[in-house]
Amino acid sequence: MRRVSWQGAGAQPGGTGSGPGGDLFASVEGNVRELVASPWWQTAPPAERAAQIAARMLWGAGEWWLYGAWGRWYRCGLDGAWHPCPPPADPADRAVAVPAQRGAGTPPLPPQLFPTGPDLAAGRVAPLGFLGPVPDTSVVARVSQAITTALAVNPAQFAQRDPMFQPGTPSTIAAAWGALLWCAGSPVVLTEHPLIESFIPFLTTPAERLHWMMPPDFGTLAGYYVHRLGAGDGGGAAHIARVMYEVAAGLQADPRFRPGADALAAVTAASLRMVNQDMATVRYGPEAILQEWRRRCPAEFATPMVRDTSPGEFLRLALYDLQQIVAQITGPRRPAAGGRAHDEVRRAGVAVLAADLQAAPGALPALQRWLDPDGARTAQAVLSDPAHPGRALWPRDGRLPEALRTDDADLLASLLATTYTLGLTWCRLAQVPPPATGFAVPQAAAAELTSPAMHSPPSTDELSAWDIIKAARAHMAAERAASGGDEPVAPVPEPQREPSGPPPAAAPVEPPAAPPVSPAPAPAPEPAAPAPDPVPAAPVPPPEPPPPAWPQAEPAAAAPDAGAGPEPQWPGEPRTQLDSGGFRTQLDPAPAWPGAGPAAAPPDPAPAAADPASPPPPPVPDWARDADREAGGELPPPPAPVPAPPPPLPPAPAPDQGAHVAEAYGIRFLCGADDIERVVTEVRRRGKWARRLRGQQVSSASAPALLLIGGPSSGQRRLARMVARALAEVEASSGEVRAVHAEDLRERGPEGLRAALEEHAGHVLLLDGLDTLILDEDQGPAYATVLYRTRLEGVNDTALLGTCGPDRVGELSAASPELVTDLRAVRLPDLAEPRARAALVGLLAQERSLRLGADAWAVVDREIGGLRPRGRLTGARLVEAYLDRAATRRLGSAEETQALEEETLSLTASDFAGLAAELSGR
Repeated sequence: MRRVSWQGAGAQPGGTGSGPGGDLFASVEGNVRELVASPWWQTAPPAERAAQIAARMLWGAGEWWLYGAWGRWYRCGLDGAWHPCPPPADPADRAVAVPAQRGAGTPPLPPQLFPTGPDLAAGRVAPLGFLGPVPDTSVVARVSQAITTALAVNPAQFAQRDPMFQPGTPSTIAAAWGALLWCAGSPVVLTEHPLIESFIPFLTTPAERLHWMMPPDFGTLAGYYVHRLGAGDGGGAAHIARVMYEVAAGLQADPRFRPGADALAAVTAASLRMVNQDMATVRYGPEAILQEWRRRCPAEFATPMVRDTSPGEFLRLALYDLQQIVAQITGPRRPAAGGRAHDEVRRAGVAVLAADLQAAPGALPALQRWLDPDGARTAQAVLSDPAHPGRALWPRDGRLPEALRTDDADLLASLLATTYTLGLTWCRLAQVPPPATGFAVPQAAAAELTSPAMHSPPSTDELSAWDIIKAARAHMAAERAASGGDEPVAPVPEPQREPSGPPPAAAPVEPPAAPPVSPAPAPAPEPAAPAPDPVPAAPVPPPEPPPPAWPQAEPAAAAPDAGAGPEPQWPGEPRTQLDSGGFRTQLDPAPAWPGAGPAAAPPDPAPAAADPASPPPPPVPDWARDADREAGGELPPPPAPVPAPPPPLPPAPAPDQGAHVAEAYGIRFLCGADDIERVVTEVRRRGKWARRLRGQQVSSASAPALLLIGGPSSGQRRLARMVARALAEVEASSGEVRAVHAEDLRERGPEGLRAALEEHAGHVLLLDGLDTLILDEDQGPAYATVLYRTRLEGVNDTALLGTCGPDRVGELSAASPELVTDLRAVRLPDLAEPRARAALVGLLAQERSLRLGADAWAVVDREIGGLRPRGRLTGARLVEAYLDRAATRRLGSAEETQALEEETLSLTASDFAGLAAELSGR
């Protein structure tokens, strides 16, 4: 049997690896993978590992190449600095490389370039997450089961006050939502997604507004677990970990959520077995638990951890992926005179990165230290020179350039996810909020993916699995509404005694706290916010200390003396950052740790007890104590700390609700497909946010904007009055409604639209005919761009209500997806339907103190469907004229004097007979 000496193989690059046609790049890559997978690698000292990797270095044309950490190639020029760089694709350039000679001229190798072994399988750093087809039904079912587990608690024990969630939502649901976004990595939703729909009942933001979201940092996820530990509730901490485990384990079946789902499932599964140890470790503060969670992540799933611990290295890895994606889309690039093709590939990726940096040029200095010298020069040149050839890769009018367009939806999704991840990363590096206009390249890629050419409508021949799930959820929601709502079942009992081991913590009902990454206090701590804002301005996060080298873990810090200093202070609740509108993101604020004030005292201090220096251990479930005794075994499925909920009571039959009439501020409105009461509530809340953020240059500070979908005279002006009064209540508007028609704006051009928005600042502006302005005019795209940029580039105080015909919504969405996403869609009633017309007759009759007898209603129900619009007499005007004509008939009768003396005027069948035909001109 032939024995292979790995040291001998290292002398010849390629070793037992293979490469087509003598390709040294492919040979070295295959040989390194074989080397790190061999038994020798597992026991070899680090110095011998480094020597074997260095022996496989290549040299050619004034540059060195090394295949190393994270499965990437690294390039070193004559300046001696190593940077991740895709290898040459041209066979002629690859043939130039030869094995590097050992000697004084070889550049030194930093230790972070050497692979650890598992990191070679890292793959691309930006997972697709919610992009692509609908996930498998089994994935949706497992996440739904995790939500059921999260709800099987006492909400008072897991209380939280995050304004992103509906009142009464337990923190277990917040932990499940955070786990979903963290595993997604790049949480971008372009179309309806079943995993997002599962959480809609608990969120204050409607599904149509959830598009560009921020993944929480790992400290936020650990904070939900840490909070229960700090309250002495080991069972509650285990339940939080179990919920996040179930979410991550369910997502493991979908490769678009990996490796984040793999990492979180491994961490939480290990934590379920170590609750007892964590109850003791939490005495040293949340940072200690956070470090333990990071150490529990297997090395092969460590890429998501780099996103939080080392954003600079993460940016370099993501830029490597972007350069490869751009090269796949654009194909072979022609080198400049005297240049090389792989240099142009590298510069093309930097040029695409610069397209997003154009809106935040101040972030460039923070990025340049992470780019190679040529990349830094390229970024500077592309941003400063309007005629630079790299700008040919920039989007134009919200669309990708021809060079970046492709029919491969997977490549476009990878481009979107990678550029969006890069944008969030350089915002974190530069400590700046994302641009108010969003990231240009991800928006353009999203527009391309949602275009009619790339998106085919689903078949209507049969119901899909997701359609069946939606129908079942709607049925169960109707049953719950009929039975009066669900009560919490199987509550987790509170601890039997107050723990004395952990440091002073808030009461068990306080929301979880998210520990930060930095243990060092800021020079001047910021004061706490007076009230939690649903969409706060993105603060500048504090600088983070260099994390320990991955995957090697530093030894745990020694326990400090009890009297050496003040005890840790527990931070306040974490706020989940979520974009309130499409194509707009906010940088997640880093929580302040430790706080400037003293630690919060328990609400009910117990009398002095035994010696606090040796407190008894806190209560821990028996299953956790038994699991601690297992050593080296496989992680079993986490046990259930609560029993299964009992079956629900049979619901009562739901009565026919009929037409829904909303009332607010003394105005009544006939609802269409949308609940107008909820719309008004959302507008009032958004106006309150905008008023709080006034003076800060963030897109969330702009006034609300609605897209009113309905035919002419469907209640647009009545709804505008309700919106104006709602905004006036929170001092976000004057309460006045101004109106402008698309015909008036055509004469003023796109800049006239901008002037109209500025002219009516502080008021509600009803723009009648927004769809015709954008779709029927040659300058339609310019109108859409002006409207979108005016609202998002700065802060606009004009609450905009644009009208659109119901048959043109799809066309408007395809022509200007970013604008339609920014507007909250409101579907008005269809007054061509006889039932809606009859309901409006009843509403108007009550407002006019008119009473219709049974005989009159019989005529109305029979004839109102025959009303035909005539010119501007349509919709609500037509129904109003119908009712007024009947009242006029009644007042013209002999009983007119008697009728005027009564409080109400009674109408009979004779007042309506033949009136529909008369108004229709028949």
